Amino acid sequence: MSEREWRPALSMRWKHLLFVHWRVPLVSLRPLIPEPLQVDTYDGAAWVGFVPFVMESVRPVWLPPIPKLFDFPEANVRTYVRYGEQRGVWFFSLDAAHRLGVWVARRFWKLPYYYARMWWEMLAPSEIVYTTTRKKRPRPYARVRYRFSGEPRETEPNTLEHFLVERYTLFTAYRGELYRGEVAHLPYAIQPATLLELEQNLTDAAGISVSGAPDSVFYAPGFGVLASALQPLHIANATGRAG
Repeated sequence: MSEREWRPALSMRWKHLLFVHWRVPLVSLRPLIPEPLQVDTYDGAAWVGFVPFVMESVRPVWLPPIPKLFDFPEANVRTYVRYGEQRGVWFFSLDAAHRLGVWVARRFWKLPYYYARMWWEMLAPSEIVYTTTRKKRPRPYARVRYRFSGEPRETEPNTLEHFLVERYTLFTAYRGELYRGEVAHLPYAIQPATLLELEQNLTDAAGISVSGAPDSVFYAPGFGVLASALQPLHIANATGRAG
């Protein structure tokens, strides 16, 4: 998708993002990622993330904002991939507490969304809790409580944090075909975060084994986002461009 072809389809705001990541062996993810996508690595490992956050004012770009109608919490399980020169995000699952939002995302963005009972609260000016329980059996769940600190700062190139967040492309698959979508937003500003509680089996539900304490945890206050419609990824070469 060239810059000339980029057309925003959705407008939204992402808020209170927590990035929890584990390093995992590349070979453990390779069977879960369709060719010709490659698992992207940093420091010799693949990375799996659990990212809970709040979506606000989700709407088509032609529709004016409707307060509170499309505000809901979400949590995704993800990893990072490459298609030629282009780096993107691959979602194993996305839980959201909005039935219509889940239907639209599955129908038009072909993403593995699940409707879940979700709840979040800011317990203190710098302390947040998220819980999610998927409605679909066996009802995967997560609960995380954390505290963030410091002042927001942009990530530095060549750091792990930059590798994890500075991605403006998503890839997904549907009925054997690969698709690509684009997002546009300001660079991430992140802050240190400390986990106070974490219990989850969303990674297990995705077929991924993680163990021990996460290897990376940080927070981002958020920003406004524009997202394109999906485009088929016609495989002609490995340049990262549609063929």
